[in-house]
Amino acid sequence: MSAADATGDPASGSGRGLTYILGATVVAGGIGYVIQAVVPAFTEPTQYIAFSVFWSVVYLVVSALSGIQQEVTRSAHPRTDSSAPGWASLARFAGTAAAAAVVLVVATSPLWAPRVFVADSVPLVAALALAVIGYTLVAALSGALYGVRNWPGVATMTVTDAGLRLATVTIVLAAGGGVAALGWAVAVPFAVAFAIVWAVWGGRVRTGLQLDAAPRRLARNSASTVVAAAATGVMISGLPFLLGLTAGGAAPSLLASLILVITLTRAPLVIPILALQSYLVVTFRDQREHMMRRVVLWGGGLLVLTAVLAALAVVVGPWVIELLYADRYGLPAAAYAAIVASAGLTAVLCVTGPAALASGRHGVYVAGWLVASSSLVVGLVLPADELPRVLLAITVAPVIGVVIHLVGLAVPSRNRAAREGAPRPFTD
Repeated sequence: MSAADATGDPASGSGRGLTYILGATVVAGGIGYVIQAVVPAFTEPTQYIAFSVFWSVVYLVVSALSGIQQEVTRSAHPRTDSSAPGWASLARFAGTAAAAAVVLVVATSPLWAPRVFVADSVPLVAALALAVIGYTLVAALSGALYGVRNWPGVATMTVTDAGLRLATVTIVLAAGGGVAALGWAVAVPFAVAFAIVWAVWGGRVRTGLQLDAAPRRLARNSASTVVAAAATGVMISGLPFLLGLTAGGAAPSLLASLILVITLTRAPLVIPILALQSYLVVTFRDQREHMMRRVVLWGGGLLVLTAVLAALAVVVGPWVIELLYADRYGLPAAAYAAIVASAGLTAVLCVTGPAALASGRHGVYVAGWLVASSSLVVGLVLPADELPRVLLAITVAPVIGVVIHLVGLAVPSRNRAAREGAPRPFTD
């Protein structure tokens, strides 16, 4: 590791940063994939639905709070002005955001927790509250590490969080724990990962971080990114939760099969791009002259890859599910292709979104994700058979979001600081 990388020097190459982040993402994504694949093998369909819905709710909230990370990433730079706000201001902001999020989750839980968590609603809501606190701290620290280009720190956070979760979930499964215990196993690693990474990298962040906005402005900017990130979560990690809420009279076997196949087939395309959101924001922000070219290259590459994987999914998908889970789960072969196609389109949306955010177009960023997620929800409640209704909704919704982002990016920006990609002066 070079000295520049260790200190988060902005001169350190973005190529090396991509290597760190992709490596960490592969490890963490693989761990998450293993957890999602193993749990249904040790549970019955009804138990798996309960676990997957809790996982979905946790990562729906995490997705919303990742909006804080996106805005902190945009605002954070290596320190050049001793009078500008730094980690102390960011910590106060993160604490306030965590408290507000916990209050919101707990206050609204009577409206939805009994329906989706059933008998385990109290312990699972408590676990969710802990996850909210832990992840808010993770988001603030990760955003700071991204902003100052401390790639080893970012990679450490990513791998540590995932590794701890694999360990806790494995222990609970081996001990025969129920859904409530699995919920705590999912929630606890956030806070522990923050503590570990802060012990290693916290000193450098505390002395080397500069923000271009005070907490109040950071909060205002974060409000839009949180809304957009929540919409992102609705379309990705929150999808099993939505399926559980809108399933109506669907048979548990069909619902469990939909959740399982969507989780396992979408993850390889969506999760890596989702994990690169902050990296894309920094890259697009700092190299604005190449932004649209990179959007086209990334988006086009994803579409080509999606077409290949969708064709393979028709043959490979049913065979893999049958091999792993016998006859407990399964869908028609064509459904696998549609689900993979929806994943690729959602991944493209995960490229156009950071481009809009890096350009300072928070309204466009929010609009794309918000309209796409709203379209998804509307599609899921249409009066139609369960399977075609779900497949149509998850395929059409991301297309709408991509179109909104691209149209917004085509409009010339009036934000000079965003055009130049330079750190903005500190503003209150």
